[in-house]
Amino acid sequence: MGLERDDQGILNSRILTALKPGAEASPFMDPEWKVVYKLFPLHISGGLGKTFEIEAHPEGGFDMSVRDAVIQETLTKLMVLHDAGAHPTEIVGIDDQGEFLVVKQPLAQPYLNLERDRQRAIDALRAVPCKAQFRRNVWVFWMQDQAWLLSDLHPGNIMREPNGKPCIIDALLSPIPPEMAQRDRLLKHAVEDARAWRENRPRPSEDPFDQVNDDDL
Repeated sequence: MGLERDDQGILNSRILTALKPGAEASPFMDPEWKVVYKLFPLHISGGLGKTFEIEAHPEGGFDMSVRDAVIQETLTKLMVLHDAGAHPTEIVGIDDQGEFLVVKQPLAQPYLNLERDRQRAIDALRAVPCKAQFRRNVWVFWMQDQAWLLSDLHPGNIMREPNGKPCIIDALLSPIPPEMAQRDRLLKHAVEDARAWRENRPRPSEDPFDQVNDDDL
C-alpha cells in the first residue's frame, strides 16, 4: 500500500490517495481499482474504533457515552453493518507491523440530497426510528438475533454506492440488552418493529393506534 509517515507522523501513501480521515479510521483510495482502504489504528491501550455505552437515566430515558472500542467490538460492528445492508465491507486483516486493522469498501459517491438519501440508507438496514429518550437521534434494527441501536449518521457517513443506491458507510452501534428493552415501552416497541421488519412479518407500527394511549381512544 506504500504507506509511510512524514516528519510530523502523518500517515501518507506513495501509491494510494489519502482521503479525509474520520474519528475512527484513515481512508486511502485506490483510483485504479475504485476501492477505499480504511486503516483503524490499534492503540497501545487496546482500543480500536469507537462505540457507545447505554445507561438508564435516573429521571427517565437513557444516556449514551462514546468510548474507545476493543477490536472485537469493531469487528462485530463492521460485520453487522455489512450483513444488515450498509455499504459492503471486507475485513482484510491486521498489517504486518500490528499497527492497523485494514478494511476495504467499494469507492462510494457523494449523496445527492442528504435527508432523502439518509432515509433511504436507513431503510436499507430496515432500521426504525426510536422514540425513547436518548437525547440524540437513534434508530433500531435487528440482525444476528440481536437488537442494535444505531447512531452518528452525520453527513460524512451517508454516501451512494457505485450503482447510485444511498448507503451508510459507517455508524456507531451498540447492542440493546433484552432487559433494557423490556424496561422502556417505546424502546420495546422499536425493537419489536425492527425485528418484524427483518423477519418480513407485519410491523406493529403499521397499526395507526399502536402508539396511542388507550385512554385517548
